[in-house]
Amino acid sequence: MFKWYPLAGALGCALLASSDIRAQSEPIRVEDDAGRVLVLETAPQRIVSLVPVATEILFSLGEGSRLVGRSRFDDYPPEARSIPVVGDAIRPSVETVLLRNPDLVILIGGSDNAEAVREMERLEIPHVVVLFNTLEDLQVNIVRIGRIVGREDLARRLWARIERDLEAVRAAVAGKPIPAVYYDVGYPPAFTIGAGSYLDALLSTAGGRNVFGDLSAPSPRVSLEAIIARDPDVIVYPVGGTGPTHAGGPGERPGWQNLRAVKQGTVLEVPSELLHRLGPRVGEAARVLAGALHPETREALAH
Repeated sequence: MFKWYPLAGALGCALLASSDIRAQSEPIRVEDDAGRVLVLETAPQRIVSLVPVATEILFSLGEGSRLVGRSRFDDYPPEARSIPVVGDAIRPSVETVLLRNPDLVILIGGSDNAEAVREMERLEIPHVVVLFNTLEDLQVNIVRIGRIVGREDLARRLWARIERDLEAVRAAVAGKPIPAVYYDVGYPPAFTIGAGSYLDALLSTAGGRNVFGDLSAPSPRVSLEAIIARDPDVIVYPVGGTGPTHAGGPGERPGWQNLRAVKQGTVLEVPSELLHRLGPRVGEAARVLAGALHPETREALAH
Protein backbone atom coordinates (compact mmCIF):
# COMPACT_ATOMS: atom_id res chain seq x y z
CA MET A 1 0.00 0.00 0.00
CA PHE A 2 1.04 3.61 -0.46
CA LYS A 3 -0.15 7.11 0.29
CA TRP A 4 0.58 10.54 -1.15
CA TYR A 5 0.80 13.57 1.12
CA PRO A 6 1.01 17.16 -0.11
CA LEU A 7 4.15 18.84 1.18
CA ALA A 8 3.54 22.02 3.14
CA GLY A 9 6.09 24.83 3.03
CA ALA A 10 8.87 25.72 0.63
CA LEU A 11 11.15 22.77 1.17
CA GLY A 12 12.13 22.47 -2.47
CA CYS A 13 13.57 19.13 -3.49
CA ALA A 14 15.20 18.21 -0.20
CA LEU A 15 14.66 14.70 1.09
CA LEU A 16 12.72 14.17 4.26
CA ALA A 17 15.03 13.79 7.22
CA SER A 18 15.23 10.24 8.45
CA SER A 19 17.60 7.82 10.12
CA ASP A 20 19.99 5.84 7.94
CA ILE A 21 18.72 2.78 9.73
CA ARG A 22 15.01 2.12 9.39
CA ALA A 23 13.19 -0.78 10.95
CA GLN A 24 11.71 -3.09 8.34
CA SER A 25 8.23 -2.50 9.76
CA GLU A 26 8.38 1.28 9.38
CA PRO A 27 6.85 2.93 6.30
CA ILE A 28 9.19 4.32 3.64
CA ARG A 29 8.80 8.07 3.23
CA VAL A 30 10.37 10.08 0.41
CA GLU A 31 9.72 13.45 -1.14
CA ASP A 32 9.88 13.54 -4.92
CA ASP A 33 10.86 16.41 -7.21
CA ALA A 34 7.23 17.35 -7.74
CA GLY A 35 7.13 18.33 -4.05
CA ARG A 36 4.99 15.44 -2.82
CA VAL A 37 5.65 12.90 -0.12
CA LEU A 38 5.22 9.25 -1.04
CA VAL A 39 4.66 6.77 1.78
CA LEU A 40 5.15 3.08 0.97
CA GLU A 41 4.22 0.46 3.53
CA THR A 42 6.89 -1.91 2.16
CA ALA A 43 9.81 -1.67 -0.25
CA PRO A 44 8.63 -2.07 -3.87
CA GLN A 45 9.42 -5.37 -5.58
CA ARG A 46 8.21 -4.56 -9.13
CA ILE A 47 9.71 -1.28 -10.32
CA VAL A 48 9.27 0.26 -13.75
CA SER A 49 12.01 2.81 -14.40
CA LEU A 50 11.48 5.33 -17.18
CA VAL A 51 14.73 7.12 -16.25
CA PRO A 52 18.02 5.63 -17.52
CA VAL A 53 19.98 7.05 -14.58
CA ALA A 54 17.52 5.61 -12.06
CA THR A 55 17.94 2.21 -13.69
CA GLU A 56 21.71 2.50 -13.44
CA ILE A 57 21.47 3.55 -9.78
CA LEU A 58 19.34 0.52 -8.93
CA PHE A 59 21.91 -1.79 -10.51
CA SER A 60 24.72 0.04 -8.70
CA LEU A 61 22.90 -0.67 -5.43
CA GLY A 62 22.55 -4.36 -6.31
CA GLU A 63 18.79 -4.05 -6.78
CA GLY A 64 18.41 -4.43 -10.54
CA SER A 65 16.36 -7.58 -10.01
CA ARG A 66 13.47 -5.42 -8.82
CA LEU A 67 13.10 -3.90 -12.29
CA VAL A 68 10.26 -5.30 -14.38
CA GLY A 69 10.13 -2.56 -17.02
CA ARG A 70 12.31 0.15 -18.54
CA SER A 71 12.26 2.80 -21.23
CA ARG A 72 13.98 2.08 -24.53
CA PHE A 73 16.84 4.37 -23.45
CA ASP A 74 17.68 2.41 -20.29
CA ASP A 75 20.59 0.43 -21.70
CA TYR A 76 23.26 0.46 -18.99
CA PRO A 77 24.58 -1.70 -17.47
CA PRO A 78 24.29 -4.37 -20.19
CA GLU A 79 22.10 -6.46 -17.88
CA ALA A 80 19.44 -3.77 -18.13
CA ARG A 81 18.83 -4.68 -21.76
CA SER A 82 17.15 -7.92 -20.71
CA ILE A 83 14.40 -6.00 -18.89
CA PRO A 84 11.17 -5.60 -20.92
CA VAL A 85 10.83 -2.25 -22.70
CA VAL A 86 7.60 -0.36 -22.00
CA GLY A 87 8.19 2.56 -24.38
CA ASP A 88 9.62 6.06 -24.20
CA ALA A 89 10.91 7.98 -21.21
CA ILE A 90 8.96 11.08 -22.25
CA ARG A 91 5.17 10.88 -22.65
CA PRO A 92 5.08 7.17 -21.82
CA SER A 93 2.04 5.00 -22.43
CA VAL A 94 0.58 4.52 -18.96
CA GLU A 95 -1.45 1.56 -20.25
CA THR A 96 1.74 -0.22 -21.38
CA VAL A 97 3.41 0.53 -18.05
CA LEU A 98 0.41 -0.96 -16.21
CA LEU A 99 0.84 -4.26 -18.07
CA ARG A 100 4.01 -4.81 -16.01
CA ASN A 101 1.95 -4.64 -12.81
CA PRO A 102 4.38 -2.26 -11.07
CA ASP A 103 4.28 -1.34 -7.41
CA LEU A 104 6.42 1.73 -8.20
CA VAL A 105 7.11 3.78 -11.34
CA ILE A 106 10.06 6.17 -11.57
CA LEU A 107 9.69 8.86 -14.21
CA ILE A 108 11.35 12.09 -15.20
CA GLY A 109 9.78 15.39 -14.19
CA GLY A 110 8.83 18.29 -16.44
CA SER A 111 5.95 19.58 -18.51
CA ASP A 112 6.36 16.89 -21.19
CA ASN A 113 5.47 14.20 -18.65
CA ALA A 114 2.77 16.13 -16.80
CA GLU A 115 -0.07 14.22 -18.45
CA ALA A 116 1.46 10.84 -17.58
CA VAL A 117 1.89 11.95 -13.96
CA ARG A 118 -1.74 13.05 -13.78
CA GLU A 119 -2.89 9.72 -15.22
CA MET A 120 -0.83 7.78 -12.68
CA GLU A 121 -2.31 9.86 -9.90
CA ARG A 122 -5.83 9.19 -11.21
CA LEU A 123 -5.17 5.45 -11.37
CA GLU A 124 -3.43 5.51 -7.97
CA ILE A 125 -0.21 4.02 -9.34
CA PRO A 126 2.66 4.60 -6.89
CA HIS A 127 5.20 6.78 -8.66
CA VAL A 128 8.17 9.04 -7.98
CA VAL A 129 8.99 12.06 -10.15
CA VAL A 130 12.72 12.84 -10.38
CA LEU A 131 14.99 15.41 -12.02
CA PHE A 132 18.60 14.91 -13.11
CA ASN A 133 20.00 18.30 -14.08
CA THR A 134 22.81 18.93 -11.58
CA LEU A 135 25.31 17.02 -9.45
CA GLU A 136 23.13 17.92 -6.47
CA ASP A 137 20.20 16.20 -8.19
CA LEU A 138 22.31 13.08 -8.59
CA GLN A 139 23.18 13.03 -4.90
CA VAL A 140 19.55 13.50 -3.87
CA ASN A 141 18.32 10.77 -6.18
CA ILE A 142 20.95 8.21 -5.23
CA VAL A 143 19.93 8.59 -1.58
CA ARG A 144 16.23 8.75 -2.45
CA ILE A 145 16.30 5.56 -4.52
CA GLY A 146 18.44 3.89 -1.89
CA ARG A 147 15.85 4.73 0.74
CA ILE A 148 13.03 3.36 -1.40
CA VAL A 149 14.70 -0.06 -1.76
CA GLY A 150 16.07 -0.20 1.79
CA ARG A 151 19.66 0.50 0.74
CA GLU A 152 20.17 4.01 2.04
CA ASP A 153 23.46 3.26 3.80
CA LEU A 154 24.85 1.72 0.61
CA ALA A 155 23.53 4.69 -1.41
CA ARG A 156 25.37 7.13 0.83
CA ARG A 157 28.56 5.13 0.40
CA LEU A 158 28.04 5.18 -3.36
CA TRP A 159 27.76 8.97 -3.32
CA ALA A 160 30.85 9.23 -1.10
CA ARG A 161 32.79 7.17 -3.67
CA ILE A 162 31.61 9.48 -6.47
CA GLU A 163 32.76 12.51 -4.48
CA ARG A 164 36.18 10.92 -3.97
CA ASP A 165 36.44 10.23 -7.71
CA LEU A 166 35.58 13.85 -8.54
CA GLU A 167 38.04 15.17 -5.96
CA ALA A 168 40.78 12.98 -7.42
CA VAL A 169 40.18 14.60 -10.81
CA ARG A 170 40.29 18.09 -9.29
CA ALA A 171 43.58 17.26 -7.59
CA ALA A 172 45.09 15.89 -10.81
CA VAL A 173 44.39 19.07 -12.79
CA ALA A 174 45.13 21.55 -10.01
CA GLY A 175 47.64 24.19 -11.04
CA LYS A 176 47.51 23.33 -14.73
CA PRO A 177 46.62 25.85 -17.46
CA ILE A 178 42.85 26.16 -17.86
CA PRO A 179 41.80 26.01 -21.52
CA ALA A 180 38.75 27.90 -22.77
CA VAL A 181 36.34 25.22 -24.01
CA TYR A 182 33.37 25.13 -26.35
CA TYR A 183 31.25 22.04 -25.67
CA ASP A 184 29.51 20.96 -28.86
CA VAL A 185 26.08 19.69 -27.81
CA GLY A 186 24.50 19.77 -31.27
CA TYR A 187 24.61 21.23 -34.76
CA PRO A 188 22.83 22.62 -36.72
CA PRO A 189 21.88 24.94 -35.17
CA ALA A 190 24.71 25.27 -32.66
CA PHE A 191 23.81 24.26 -29.11
CA THR A 192 26.25 24.24 -26.22
CA ILE A 193 26.23 24.04 -22.41
CA GLY A 194 25.50 26.88 -20.01
CA ALA A 195 25.79 27.25 -16.26
CA GLY A 196 22.53 25.35 -15.77
CA SER A 197 24.05 22.08 -17.01
CA TYR A 198 25.92 19.55 -14.87
CA LEU A 199 28.35 19.37 -17.80
CA ASP A 200 29.43 22.92 -16.96
CA ALA A 201 30.38 21.76 -13.45
CA LEU A 202 32.03 18.63 -14.87
CA LEU A 203 34.09 20.74 -17.26
CA SER A 204 35.33 22.87 -14.37
CA THR A 205 36.17 19.74 -12.37
CA ALA A 206 38.19 18.44 -15.33
CA GLY A 207 40.27 21.60 -15.55
CA GLY A 208 38.51 23.53 -18.29
CA ARG A 209 36.53 26.78 -18.57
CA ASN A 210 33.23 26.85 -20.39
CA VAL A 211 33.29 29.82 -22.79
CA PHE A 212 29.49 30.07 -22.44
CA GLY A 213 29.45 29.53 -18.68
CA ASP A 214 27.94 32.99 -18.26
CA LEU A 215 24.67 31.78 -19.81
CA SER A 216 22.20 30.44 -17.28
CA ALA A 217 20.34 27.99 -19.55
CA PRO A 218 21.52 24.36 -19.43
CA SER A 219 21.64 24.01 -23.24
CA PRO A 220 21.58 27.41 -24.95
CA ARG A 221 21.50 27.94 -28.68
CA VAL A 222 24.39 30.14 -29.81
CA SER A 223 25.46 31.79 -33.06
CA LEU A 224 28.65 31.16 -35.00
CA GLU A 225 29.49 34.83 -34.49
CA ALA A 226 29.30 34.40 -30.72
CA ILE A 227 31.51 31.29 -30.86
CA ILE A 228 34.08 33.11 -33.02
CA ALA A 229 34.04 36.09 -30.64
CA ARG A 230 34.88 33.80 -27.71
CA ASP A 231 37.35 31.81 -29.86
CA PRO A 232 37.84 28.73 -27.64
CA ASP A 233 41.20 26.99 -27.22
CA VAL A 234 39.45 23.63 -27.39
CA ILE A 235 36.23 22.20 -28.82
CA VAL A 236 34.89 19.14 -27.00
CA TYR A 237 33.04 17.05 -29.57
CA PRO A 238 30.88 14.21 -28.13
CA VAL A 239 30.54 11.16 -30.35
CA GLY A 240 28.66 7.89 -29.98
CA GLY A 241 25.28 6.27 -30.37
CA THR A 242 23.52 8.16 -27.58
CA GLY A 243 24.80 11.60 -28.47
CA PRO A 244 22.95 14.37 -30.30
CA THR A 245 22.87 14.48 -34.07
CA HIS A 246 25.73 16.43 -35.63
CA ALA A 247 25.96 17.39 -39.28
CA GLY A 248 29.66 16.62 -39.54
CA GLY A 249 32.47 17.55 -37.20
CA PRO A 250 33.37 21.17 -36.39
CA GLY A 251 36.06 21.24 -39.08
CA GLU A 252 33.50 20.39 -41.78
CA ARG A 253 31.07 23.21 -40.96
CA PRO A 254 30.85 26.47 -42.92
CA GLY A 255 32.74 29.24 -41.14
CA TRP A 256 34.09 27.07 -38.34
CA GLN A 257 37.51 26.91 -40.01
CA ASN A 258 38.10 30.39 -38.59
CA LEU A 259 38.07 29.07 -35.03
CA ARG A 260 41.40 28.69 -33.29
CA ALA A 261 40.54 25.18 -32.03
CA VAL A 262 39.85 23.99 -35.58
CA LYS A 263 43.00 25.65 -36.97
CA GLN A 264 45.28 24.09 -34.35
CA GLY A 265 43.55 20.70 -34.31
CA THR A 266 42.29 20.82 -30.74
CA VAL A 267 38.87 19.32 -31.45
CA LEU A 268 38.69 16.58 -28.82
CA GLU A 269 36.31 13.63 -29.19
CA VAL A 270 34.71 12.24 -26.03
CA PRO A 271 32.17 9.40 -25.62
CA SER A 272 28.67 10.86 -25.42
CA GLU A 273 27.19 7.68 -23.90
CA LEU A 274 29.35 8.33 -20.82
CA LEU A 275 29.34 12.12 -20.52
CA HIS A 276 25.69 12.65 -21.37
CA ARG A 277 24.32 10.46 -18.59
CA LEU A 278 24.47 12.00 -15.13
CA GLY A 279 24.70 8.87 -13.03
CA PRO A 280 26.99 6.69 -10.92
CA ARG A 281 29.70 6.85 -13.61
CA VAL A 282 30.04 10.63 -13.42
CA GLY A 283 33.46 10.26 -11.78
CA GLU A 284 34.61 8.21 -14.76
CA ALA A 285 33.17 10.86 -17.07
CA ALA A 286 35.21 13.52 -15.27
CA ARG A 287 38.37 11.41 -15.64
CA VAL A 288 37.78 10.97 -19.38
CA LEU A 289 37.16 14.69 -19.86
CA ALA A 290 40.23 15.62 -17.80
CA GLY A 291 42.32 13.16 -19.80
CA ALA A 292 41.17 14.79 -23.04
CA LEU A 293 41.92 18.33 -21.82
CA HIS A 294 45.12 17.41 -19.97
CA PRO A 295 46.62 14.25 -21.53
CA GLU A 296 49.50 14.30 -19.05
CA THR A 297 47.03 13.37 -16.26
CA ARG A 298 45.79 10.16 -17.88
CA GLU A 299 48.27 7.83 -16.25
CA ALA A 300 47.68 9.25 -12.78
CA LEU A 301 43.89 9.17 -13.22
CA ALA A 302 43.95 5.57 -14.44
CA HIS A 303 44.79 4.36 -10.93
